[in-house]
Amino acid sequence: MSANRVSLLIGAAAVVAIVVVLISGGATDLPSTGGDDKPAAKAPGTPAPGTPAPNSDAHSEAHAREQQRGGDPDATRGTDPYALTRPANLRRALAVLDRRRARVRGVFDGLRIAPGRIDTVIIHPDDRRTNIQVRPDFEISFETTHDFPTRAGFRKGGLTARDVDARAPARLLRAIDSRRRGSAAHDIDYILIGKDIIDFTVDVNAYMRIRTPRPRYFRLEDGRAEPFG
Repeated sequence: MSANRVSLLIGAAAVVAIVVVLISGGATDLPSTGGDDKPAAKAPGTPAPGTPAPNSDAHSEAHAREQQRGGDPDATRGTDPYALTRPANLRRALAVLDRRRARVRGVFDGLRIAPGRIDTVIIHPDDRRTNIQVRPDFEISFETTHDFPTRAGFRKGGLTARDVDARAPARLLRAIDSRRRGSAAHDIDYILIGKDIIDFTVDVNAYMRIRTPRPRYFRLEDGRAEPFG
């Protein structure tokens, strides 16, 4: 047998021995011979760390909450956790509106607070008015400005966020429950907050939805719910 042939047999035996050692040791992933090794691509639809997996209960609940916040404002009830009649939510929504008001140095011409939206008019000092709305996502959903004469002394009868007690609507709803059947938080249509035209004190009035137990109209007086109308 020639020396070259012996060398080839020895080399082949050495290669086989190395492969056997690698396999028996669990190292079955041999180096790629393709040149550029890249990490395996993430499977399509794989959620990022901390994100609920699709079709999981947590994902469904998060999606439902987002849909509700951005959905039909008239379908929102005062018993919903994101209702704007709740003090913490009302406080945040008022802050959004008040930043808009402060930009033009105006005042609110009352506030109409429903569980799913707050509507108001900002009276400008320069013969303009802005109709504006905010929803439970704390975003401005509607805003338009038009010309309208500004009366003298308009600031005296107008509101700013500082004039509004964010706890007053919830306090009134609790008081209403002692005067009628049902849940006022669930039945509330909207709450009006504005200044009295005579003494300019801040009034808080609640209006229940139709086809709910009577009485349906109340005002907050010294912490009590007084029916009217």
